[in-house]
Amino acid sequence: MKATTIVWAVILIIGAGSTVAQTIPDPTDTILLTSAPPYNATGELFISKADTNSVGLHCPILLAEGFDLNNTMGWEVLYSLLDQENLIGEIHAFGRDILILNFTDSTDDILANAALTESAISYINSNRADSTDKFTAVGVSLGGLTVRKALVDMPNHDVDTWISLDAPHEGANIPLGLQEYIEFYAPYSDEAEAYLITLDRPAPQQLLLVHHSHADGLAGGSPTHRDSFVAAMDAAGYPTNCKTIAISNGSGFGEKHPFNPGDLIIHWENSLFITIDSDIHALPQTLSTVFYGNFDFFGNGDEKTVTSYYPLSLDNAPGGTRSTFFELYSSLDYIDGNDSCVYSNHCFIPTVSALGIPIENIESNLSAHAELTALSPFDEIHYAPTNEPHVEINMHNKRWLMRAVLEGYDTDRDGLDDYQEFLVGTAYNSAGSKLTVGAVMEVQLINSKAVLSWELFPNTQYEVWFSEALVGPWSSLETIPPSTDPDITREYALDTAVASGFFKIVAAPVDPVTD
Repeated sequence: MKATTIVWAVILIIGAGSTVAQTIPDPTDTILLTSAPPYNATGELFISKADTNSVGLHCPILLAEGFDLNNTMGWEVLYSLLDQENLIGEIHAFGRDILILNFTDSTDDILANAALTESAISYINSNRADSTDKFTAVGVSLGGLTVRKALVDMPNHDVDTWISLDAPHEGANIPLGLQEYIEFYAPYSDEAEAYLITLDRPAPQQLLLVHHSHADGLAGGSPTHRDSFVAAMDAAGYPTNCKTIAISNGSGFGEKHPFNPGDLIIHWENSLFITIDSDIHALPQTLSTVFYGNFDFFGNGDEKTVTSYYPLSLDNAPGGTRSTFFELYSSLDYIDGNDSCVYSNHCFIPTVSALGIPIENIESNLSAHAELTALSPFDEIHYAPTNEPHVEINMHNKRWLMRAVLEGYDTDRDGLDDYQEFLVGTAYNSAGSKLTVGAVMEVQLINSKAVLSWELFPNTQYEVWFSEALVGPWSSLETIPPSTDPDITREYALDTAVASGFFKIVAAPVDPVTD
């Protein structure tokens, strides 16, 4: 037992957030997986079928988990994280089977868990009911890297679409001041020692742009893990034989957190039983203090000042956020008026990192510089208007996910793919449910006028055409943009003397998501 226990709850989870109380269905099945040598990584593949009575996997969607600090996130937690905004429920409603990959040790070498991801992909392909339907792979945070590497290493993976959800392709960030805090107090606190052990596991050292094991001065990644991992991923590159989509929870408009590099973020002093004095600064851009600690326990202890800098504005950059500053501060003992935490959140996954754009563009307003977004290796990229919590699924990025999962596959073969069916509300699995207003119709004209009425589909544009004869020629009368009204009535005054004419109304789905 350490000399004293410093109470805190710093959660360095990459790919996890708060869970929502809900009823979690049991998985349909759970498969134990082992990767091929030399890694021999292990994990669980939770299967959740849309129709438990069906045989085989239908339009499978693989979801690879992110970083699990204590490797305690099982089926219920992972399901809750991924079912934000009822995402899993709505995907199931379109006949898609979902498979969630849970790494036994997500802190292990990322390349080992990439090999396990290959095993999951192979299992899915061996158990598909129809090899011609759509196979989607989603990598959540760290899982985005394991899926990326697996797809590159598997030339015949049969994945149609890969979605990378706020994954750190160019690195992740836990503020160096927080890391130095953990290292400083590890000799005196069981909790700090446990977090330090996790911080020094292979995956965090591979991911973090700055790591406490790097020498003071110019901050950098782990000298034993980061460079070799980056070299391996750069050599692999990105998959080119499937559609690739990147989603960032970070702002693409250059929104930064409201503090500056070098600012004092947390000050904590405690002299009730022991003398503690701690300062945590945002990572400076010029050589300056990033952490100061003083611990005196009846004349025994230590004092340390860490000076370092990083050429980029890292802690306050645009990106998916973590509230690690607040989590630490809110769980400290004996907080009084002398203590302070000036800001809760920090950049965790820079926006450019999630989009695969070189990290030197970390502070850029991507929305104003198309030449920067063109640097992304992904076929399609999405970013948030403001910085959101890491791997948060909300109303706008849920639509991106639904489109990526459903587009390009027409289950009922009626001419609309499943995403178009989702937009207009027709049945995706019934060819009898079609986006039609009716066949060409003959309408009686009164004083060269006609009145038409029809029921509107949502997210649908209509074109109205008229001809005096069934064989045409046809003249365009109007294009009606999508409306939220349930029905529509239009009166048309026509330049004709005929007693009746022919009308046709052409309906087409319109995606409200234009980015």
